[in-house]
Amino acid sequence: MADRDELYYRSCLEHYHVSRRGLFRGLFGGVKKSQPQQQMTVIRTVARPPTALDEALFVALCNSCKACEQICPQQVIEWGNDNKPQLNLDYNHCSQCGQCQQACPTKALSAEKADTEYRPLFSAGCLNRVSGQCQTCVEQCPQQALTIHDNQQPQLDSSRCDGCGLCRASCYIGAVTLRLVG
Repeated sequence: MADRDELYYRSCLEHYHVSRRGLFRGLFGGVKKSQPQQQMTVIRTVARPPTALDEALFVALCNSCKACEQICPQQVIEWGNDNKPQLNLDYNHCSQCGQCQQACPTKALSAEKADTEYRPLFSAGCLNRVSGQCQTCVEQCPQQALTIHDNQQPQLDSSRCDGCGLCRASCYIGAVTLRLVG
C-alpha cells in the first residue's frame, strides 16, 4: 500500500462532512463503553479465619503460606480444597485472639471487624426447651449475643455475634450447630 501524504488526508477531510451531532455522538459513544463494570460479588462458601477480607479480595491476596494455620493456638484453621485457610469449629472454638491476623504477610486477614460469619442454630432437642434447666450456651457466650427464657430455645442477637463457636463447643448435648451466613 502506498504511503499516504498530506494531500490524501486533506482531500478525505474535505470529502467527509461531520456534523456537530455526529462529532458528539462519536466522542461520547466511547465514554459509555469505557465506564467501569459493576464488580462481581463472590459468595463465601466456607468459613474463613476472623478478620478475613471479602471473599474475592481474600482469595486474590492470600498466598497460601500457612502462617495463620501454624500460629493458631486453638488449632481451628485448616487447609481447604481451594488451598486457602478455612475454619473448622467441629472440636474447638475460635478465641478471636488475632494471632492469625498478625502472622498474615499479605494482609488478607486485615478486615476491621473480626467475624467468622458462622451463626448458631439450636435444635429442637435443646435441653432448655425440653426441661428449662440449661443456660450453658448463654453463660459461655463472650459477646452476650444469646438470651434465653424458660422452656424456649435460645435467641440470637446476630449483630453482637462474632461467630466464635463457643456456644457450640459448650453445649454438652450437641444441640447447637453452626451455619455460614454471608
